[in-house]
Amino acid sequence: MTSQELESLIEEIDWFQNLGTPIAITGAVQIPNLAPWADSPIASDVADNMDWLPSSHHEVDPIHNGLLRKRAGEMSKEAEIRKRNLKIYKKTQLSLRRFGDHSLLRAGPHHFKGAACGAALFAARHASFEILVDEVGFWCTAMNIYASGHWPCGILPDTTLVIL
Repeated sequence: MTSQELESLIEEIDWFQNLGTPIAITGAVQIPNLAPWADSPIASDVADNMDWLPSSHHEVDPIHNGLLRKRAGEMSKEAEIRKRNLKIYKKTQLSLRRFGDHSLLRAGPHHFKGAACGAALFAARHASFEILVDEVGFWCTAMNIYASGHWPCGILPDTTLVIL
């Protein structure tokens, strides 16, 4: 994926429109809904073991754990990273405004729209980061999952991606 491909993808994404519909992704597990997080006694191996992917820019990248930033520093690309990340962030925010809501983002008294949109912003910025340091990987894959209308919402201890 290139920076231009990422930008085009972001502009065209129909955010979260296929939640709950089947998707076949190698190395991933799909959950049908967020019911296990509805403050109910429903047990779920996935819910019990999953870590949510970051939904705030203050959170640490659980995949690269700061190594992308270090690599950018080694490549003297810090200024370019800041500039490109801001551009991608703004494009993603603008694109997310088209999304209204989806019933599967509600579970009991909880509404996960903010978390889903925040996670999309985090993923877009980190996909841009991967592209800039020539380490296209997890976050670019996550953006392709968003493009399919799904939410890559978490990760299991064995690094299996969890998708709604």
